[in-house]
Amino acid sequence: MHPLKLGAVCFAEYEIDYPAFLDLAHESGLCWVEIKYEDPVSTKAESSRTDKIRSKATKYGIGLSVHTRFSGFNIASLDDRERENSLVAIEESLIFAGKVGAHYATVHAGFLPIEQYTKENLDKSFSRSVNGIERLLKLSERLGITLCIENGNGFTVTKVKHAVIPSSLKRIRNALNNRIYYTIDFGHGLYFGSDPSYLVNELGPNNVKLGHLHDNNGLQDTHQPLGTGILKLKSLFSNYVRGKWNFPLSLEHKSTRDLLQSIEYAESIAEQMGYSLCRKL
Repeated sequence: MHPLKLGAVCFAEYEIDYPAFLDLAHESGLCWVEIKYEDPVSTKAESSRTDKIRSKATKYGIGLSVHTRFSGFNIASLDDRERENSLVAIEESLIFAGKVGAHYATVHAGFLPIEQYTKENLDKSFSRSVNGIERLLKLSERLGITLCIENGNGFTVTKVKHAVIPSSLKRIRNALNNRIYYTIDFGHGLYFGSDPSYLVNELGPNNVKLGHLHDNNGLQDTHQPLGTGILKLKSLFSNYVRGKWNFPLSLEHKSTRDLLQSIEYAESIAEQMGYSLCRKL
């Protein structure tokens, strides 16, 4: 039977460092890690040991991706300085991704602050987002990294995000001649309903390279453990196996406790359904 690829995102608040998170993922039987390149975990001394990260991932048979910087950054900003600083920060993330041997990198498309909203500003901000991603694509392609745009959550009322609904994601991909792929955040997808797995078929299974998995109540992006919100995990797992999807489902939480709780819950659901988990790539 087609195995489920379960992984984890090394969250910014992780208490130790990136190599230690790889140990945790291995001990937990996961086959993928997405490194969130954010402070404070990125500032830990051992987190800069790209050689150590790369060798551990190889030793454990764990696939790697990197979530590029996004907190406090906006590549779609109408402010030239803010936009340039954002692009430079993401380029730094991509260089790190290349050094650790990551296969993929996740990027956010940016947003327009709600107080700046006009139709003209929204169009301009969208164009700046696409042009910024084009610049990032040139670097990622040189590094041999597949760049993936993440669907943002729709719960935020202070900004208009450029990549929330499927049509917007497709529009960005089309504008970039189909050179960018997708990271589907199923927790963000709960904005649309309790079974967001339809997003994969909407965007094309071959175009989705990464997945993020967490739960919420459908009203806020709380990154709760699986089984504590509205997510229909059994339906998602069923669609994954039946569709023979190959992208990893990386649990994205903000504490080790929540992560371990979700791993236990996901494993129990998979066992109930008779599904196997991929333990090593």
